[in-house]
Amino acid sequence: MYSLLKTFALKDILEREFLPFVIALIVAQLYFKWGSFALELVGFIFTWLVLGFVAQLVLRAFRK
Repeated sequence: MYSLLKTFALKDILEREFLPFVIALIVAQLYFKWGSFALELVGFIFTWLVLGFVAQLVLRAFRK
């Protein structure tokens, strides 16, 4: 995490990951009721990863 923050500027990270983070957080709060903090955290991180990947694909498609 430290190297990620050091490599990219905070502005770049917020532009790329803020919306997927917020959507993943909302999805996790509404739908992930697995009874285990660890499982819900893994689900949230995986959801954030997938949404971030999809957002990057969409951004690349619109930039071309």
